[in-house]
Amino acid sequence: MLRLTGGSVVKTRNFPKIKQVFKYSTESTLPSQADVVIIGGGVAGCAALYQLSKRGVNAVLLERTKTTSGTTWHTGALCWRLRPSDVDIQLLDATRKLLMSLEQETGLNTGWINNGGIFIAKTEERLQEYKRLHTLGHFFNIESHLISSSEAAKLSPILDPKRFKAALYSPGDGFADPSMYCASLVKGAKSRGAQVIENCPVTDILIDPTSGVRKIKGVETPKGTIKTSCVVNAGGVWAKTICQKVGLEIPITPMKHAYVITESIPEVKNTPNLRDHDGSIYMRIQGDSVYLGGYENNPEIIRDMPDDFQFSLFNLDKSLFDTHVKSAIDIAPVFERVGIKTDVCGAEAFTPDHKPIMGEDPKLAGFYYSCGFNSLGIQLSGGCAEQLAIWITQGRPEIPMFAYDIRRFTPNLRSDRAWITETSQESYAKNYSIVFPHDQPLAGRNHKIGPFHEALVASGAVMEQAQGWERPGYFVKDRTAPVRGYDWYGHYDHIDNEDKRYEKELEGDYTFGFSKHHDQIGEEAHSARNNVALFDLSYFTKMYLTGPDAEEAADWLFTADTDKEPGRVVYTCALNSKGGVEADVTVTALEEGVGTLVGPIMKGKGYYVVAGGASGYQTVSHFKKEMAKKNFKSVITDTTDKLGVLSIQGPKSRELLQSITETPITDEKFPPGMSHLIHVDGHVCRAMRISFIGELGYELHVPVASCVPVYNKVVEAGRGFDLKHAGFRALYALSLEKGYHLWNQDLRIDDNPVEADLRHICRKEGQYLGKQHVEKLKQHGVKKRRVFFTLEDRVAVYGLETIWRDDTIVGYLRRGDYGYTLDSSIGTGYIEHPKGQVITDEFLKSGNYQIEVMDKRYPATLYLKSPFDPKNQRLLGHYEAQFEEQSHFED
Repeated sequence: MLRLTGGSVVKTRNFPKIKQVFKYSTESTLPSQADVVIIGGGVAGCAALYQLSKRGVNAVLLERTKTTSGTTWHTGALCWRLRPSDVDIQLLDATRKLLMSLEQETGLNTGWINNGGIFIAKTEERLQEYKRLHTLGHFFNIESHLISSSEAAKLSPILDPKRFKAALYSPGDGFADPSMYCASLVKGAKSRGAQVIENCPVTDILIDPTSGVRKIKGVETPKGTIKTSCVVNAGGVWAKTICQKVGLEIPITPMKHAYVITESIPEVKNTPNLRDHDGSIYMRIQGDSVYLGGYENNPEIIRDMPDDFQFSLFNLDKSLFDTHVKSAIDIAPVFERVGIKTDVCGAEAFTPDHKPIMGEDPKLAGFYYSCGFNSLGIQLSGGCAEQLAIWITQGRPEIPMFAYDIRRFTPNLRSDRAWITETSQESYAKNYSIVFPHDQPLAGRNHKIGPFHEALVASGAVMEQAQGWERPGYFVKDRTAPVRGYDWYGHYDHIDNEDKRYEKELEGDYTFGFSKHHDQIGEEAHSARNNVALFDLSYFTKMYLTGPDAEEAADWLFTADTDKEPGRVVYTCALNSKGGVEADVTVTALEEGVGTLVGPIMKGKGYYVVAGGASGYQTVSHFKKEMAKKNFKSVITDTTDKLGVLSIQGPKSRELLQSITETPITDEKFPPGMSHLIHVDGHVCRAMRISFIGELGYELHVPVASCVPVYNKVVEAGRGFDLKHAGFRALYALSLEKGYHLWNQDLRIDDNPVEADLRHICRKEGQYLGKQHVEKLKQHGVKKRRVFFTLEDRVAVYGLETIWRDDTIVGYLRRGDYGYTLDSSIGTGYIEHPKGQVITDEFLKSGNYQIEVMDKRYPATLYLKSPFDPKNQRLLGHYEAQFEEQSHFED
């Protein structure tokens, strides 16, 4: 059975004597009012207090016992600079800068030691991952060096160079002292008027429901009540308990995490910290001792954290930790003879995707999160707190924090404790696994399956997981690969799955080169370009915007003109107040309804809105929040679970669709961007002539009850057209080849539509949210610009590769893929002028470009737009003309 530890059986003991005692608490009575109340006095809470106070916010931190007494005081506090994410790197850099500057501001040392870090690579695949990190670091000015094993052993004499291939050396890495760091943060905050109240638990969080929107109005404590409109849940492993006070769920799982401290090893003095990802261990150098920790495959999961756990630890299960000692001996034989001074086994909060939980809860206005840091609390604290402070004071963060935003989890995911537990366990176990571009989890699968799921799996679909949904990644021939229930890798007395077909398929993607499924995905892509292919887009988010003020709400939310004839489909962006892109969606003005799910009867004007699937809940939440701000009498109704979507794409799509309906599928009836209700085999569907890949194509939006018969009809008729199933791997490759955008990759909240080459969907007439920023850039020009690249060399690109112009770094790829029709690797990214000047066509045209892939540069050709079908003849259904190559810089 699953090993769980309940609060009643926890054994605690005191950690060795703390070197310094800091005074955190403010000697004053509880204030009656505050702009922000932070609950939790760990590093997340202290850093948030500091960053808010810097912005003039009247903030109060409430700690149930003593500041840092939860999990912060015993953390290893390592700080690395490179991770496989541009957002992570920026957050880590902000923390490092804060650690290095706080002492000058506050007079209190943060304990920062800049001794550098070495990443050990035992395999070629791991070395390739490090080369990707090294390459990405160039854009962010992160110094790193790819070194041999013997060079690594010179930097760290305890290493045996025969036990690994090579290493990545990052001189700017280091570690801090958590107590000293928090003391400095608190002193800096208090100097600006912030308060810290210790021994002050929050007994209740007060909510005002009178406006129709649940809002924070205060907190109650034994010392009194504080009126506030904003609360930050920085409760760490107790964050779930805080959420329960307001009737919310949070996807966090507390687990035991341990390290040991060795006796003296003289040769480690002043050497870099070590990370052996392949051995799943880390080593922090503290004087002449080593803090050795790691991530085992079977961590102890804590059912309930006890309330009285301040400055306490668990007893270490040495049978679990032995695996880390063996890994340490493997690369550093000194561990065979060195003694252990003490061990530290504490609790840490882990999440399903190993990313923190931040941002405002969409179900409770003014309730923010800064928790679930997956043992990365110190190194992410400064950057995350800075973005949180901007989030609270300005409405949205400066950098794209969707991977951290609580809105990445749907309400269904947040309430499914079994799903949360198993996915969090796997994220812990795979913490140091190689982050391959197309890796998939095994935990938490089949949580949400679409109406065509069983038929697609029977047809060879190899599924991907996206926000809990199963969607087809690609299709295999003459076999199936169903996703089985999670077997916990055979731990906790679970039996290892005998059916390994799905896992065998995943192995084909364990590479940074071309996938073993590359050619199969290419066949799907070619089918869509040259014949006809069927995509399942059911996981896309579908919603209706209705009510008396629906038209006014649409005008405010969307950049494009949505005041169109009934049935007209419009592609548009939705922005925030800073002009950043919160979503890109299609909006269809609804015709008079017939009383069906796809043709509802409404009073007044209404719209059918379709958004991306993985970001769908964040899109819905954004719409609802902005509509509430304007007091629009309109409603967003999410119908995602009630509708399936089949996308029929390619030159023969019109013939196929016409063969299964009596409705005329003609250019007159169905011009590009038109939608009508049609009958397929007696079932009412909404047919839309739109394409996400740049072909003649149609989507069928089908009520769930009709999905199976409609699918069967399409597949049956498709046999006469050699219809092929196609998955999202082909869809995204085709979409990028056409130059289309993908939200949260090459279209994010730090991008303006003008920068993203989407000014044509930003109307001149009327007002919409964020319009002033669009007009400013239209008038004055942009400092960055989205462009398209092709590579002549046969090298795989996946995004995060560095862009060079005339031997100067000017950007990095946001997306990379293979263009099967262009027959080349392709990518898109944003170019910045090295001198910060406005980007012009002349500047872009005049450069010679290279894309750096794993520390090697390859010649690249830049296009202002994709060279694929520049005149959109395929969208118009004009296939008689041969493919015309776009002139190099045609715009």
